[in-house]
This record gives sequence, structure tokens and C-alpha cells, in this order.
Amino acid sequence: MNFRKYNIVIPCLTAIVVASCGDKKHSESENGSHADEEHADEIVIHPEEAEKFGIKTTTINPSAFHNVIPASGSVDYSPESSVTIGSPVAGRLELATGLSVGSSVRAGQTIADIRADGISGGNVDAAAKARLDAAKRELDRITPLHADGIVTTRDLNAARQAYLEAKAAYSPAAASGRVSSPIAGVIAALPAANNEIVSVGTPIATVVRRGRLTLRADVPEKYYSELSGVTSCHILTPGTDRWIYLDELDGRKEGIVSGSQSDGRQGYVTVIFSFVNDGSVSPGSFAEVNLLSGTREGVIAVPAGAITEQQGQTFVYKRLDEHGYEKVPVVCGLTDGKLTEIKSGLQPGDEVVSEGTVFVKLAETKGNAPEGHSHNH
Repeated sequence: MNFRKYNIVIPCLTAIVVASCGDKKHSESENGSHADEEHADEIVIHPEEAEKFGIKTTTINPSAFHNVIPASGSVDYSPESSVTIGSPVAGRLELATGLSVGSSVRAGQTIADIRADGISGGNVDAAAKARLDAAKRELDRITPLHADGIVTTRDLNAARQAYLEAKAAYSPAAASGRVSSPIAGVIAALPAANNEIVSVGTPIATVVRRGRLTLRADVPEKYYSELSGVTSCHILTPGTDRWIYLDELDGRKEGIVSGSQSDGRQGYVTVIFSFVNDGSVSPGSFAEVNLLSGTREGVIAVPAGAITEQQGQTFVYKRLDEHGYEKVPVVCGLTDGKLTEIKSGLQPGDEVVSEGTVFVKLAETKGNAPEGHSHNH
């Protein structure tokens, strides 16, 4: 009797154990499937590869963010930094050898000669020199005669007047035909061509000091009430993808000029800034401008380089762990060129890719994971 019970119990226990093992394997399989589904969109990049391709991350912390006023502007030399040199005499222009836009010049350096030979009307300054010499001789003749009482004081005064007028009309510098730069700097413009016939006062060259530049930002009048709070700005010039921050170039807001007070566009107000000319901005260029005014606290913002666009939507890549990254859709707000406000999609403490975003995007597109890496962390 006991033997039969034992035989019955053993097969039952065996069946239970087998069934239990089967259930356990099925459960493990389901759990593994769920884990794979949970990380199905994970982008896997080894730390060594991330370092190689310059992939860097930043942790999100709410902070102060500037209000941004969009504008367009132009960059030029500051008035106090440039000098336009005119021709002292009429004649044929001969620019100094090797002189061109961008050339450096010293104060007093000769930049051109004006040749009056063969010019219609002759050398005007040579005629002025002849009149001066004649007036000087006449004054020298009359002065001792007046002392002897032979000529009247009236005649002496007339001779002196003629001499002074002739002296004022004559320019020793113009007589030489030599044109020199009054300041040290760089040739910014050569409006007159070499061998061109120029008249007195014709602009020959513009020389600028290596000093400050001026930014004129044209802002729609609807923002006028906010302009008093503008402290600085960021600019982007055509052909570049790097925003320049004026506060890093000793940028200063010089003033606000309404459209009726300047040659600005109708319906716009001009905000003028000055900043150091470090060679990063080409004078005469136009620029996209982001004016920075008051700040808002507690704003989630990411470096502009963290944002990527795909099919009209914006995303960032969030770091999950040492190897894994995830593409997260976000809704963007204002941008100052340096930082972009994130209205939704990220939380404080999230770690996002701030540099090397393009390489993470490529890894996502290829879908290649480093060999031997498991998605179960």
C-alpha cells in the first residue's frame, strides 16, 4: 500500500516541478521580451567611441533665461575709428606700391602721390606758390621803404594782406602731391582707382584703427517699450553657424534712435551697440540679431547644439546610462542663439547630449550597437 502511494506521488511531484520550470522559463522569456521592448529605441555608443567623436553631455538644471527680441542689423566701423583721406590737389593718382584693401599702414606713411603734370588747368598749387613768392618779395620791398617814409602805411598793410592771402592759398603738402595717413591702422577702402584723375578733396582712402565696431540693430516698433531693458545681444553673420556674444567682446549699448531721428527703416527703431573688433566679424556685413532683455527664473534650457530636427519635429538625445542614449521629442520656446528654452519633454536632472549630436544621430540611423553589449543594465 505504501509503495503504491510513493509511486503515485513521485510522478505527480515530477509533473508539478516540470510544469513549474516551464512556467518559470516562460516568465523569464516574457520578462526578457519586456526588457528588450523597454530599451528597443536605445542608441548604444561605447564611452570610448563617445570620447573619440566628441560627444559631450550636460545635466539640466532650471536657471535664469533672457527674454529675446529678434532683430536684423549691420556691422560697420565706429566713426571715431576711421579716417577718410582726400586728395590735396588735382592730378593723376598713383597709389603706393603694394597698397590694397587690408594693408596695414603707419601714421605718416605715404599712401599715394598726385601728379599734376599734363592735367588741364595746370598745377594749381604751383600757381599758388608763385603768387606767394611774389607777395613775399613785394612785402620785403615795401617794408624798408615804409620805415623811410617813402610809402604809406596803407600800402604796407595792403602788401601784408596780399602775402597772408597767398600763404593761406598755398599748401606745402599739396605742392608735393604726397598723401599720407594721419593714423596707424588698416586700409578699409580705396574708392579711387590707380591712375585715375582726381580733383581736390576726392576721397582716396579710408583708414581704420584696430579698435571698436558699431552694430545697428533695427527692431520693430512694437518692441519699443522693452528696449530700455536690453543689456546685450548675440549676432549671427551670413555664411557662419557660430553665434557671437557681444558681452564677450566688451559690448556696450550706446543708445536707442527712433526711425524719425535716423535713416532707419519706417516702422523700426534702431538700437546701437559698440564692441571690440577682434577680427571675428567683417565690417560692412549684415547680421541676424537676438537682443537680450530681462530674465525669467526657473527655465529649462539646453545648448542650441543639443537640438536636432527630423521631419518637422524637434528632438534631443538623453543619456540613459554609460552606454545608452534615447531620442526624446521636445517643444522649444525662445532661443538666444546660445541656449534654447524647452517648454516640454525634459525634466530637471535629465542628462542630454550638448556636443556631437550629429554622431549620435548617425548611430541612431545605422542602428549599430557595439559587439557584446547587452540592453539589460
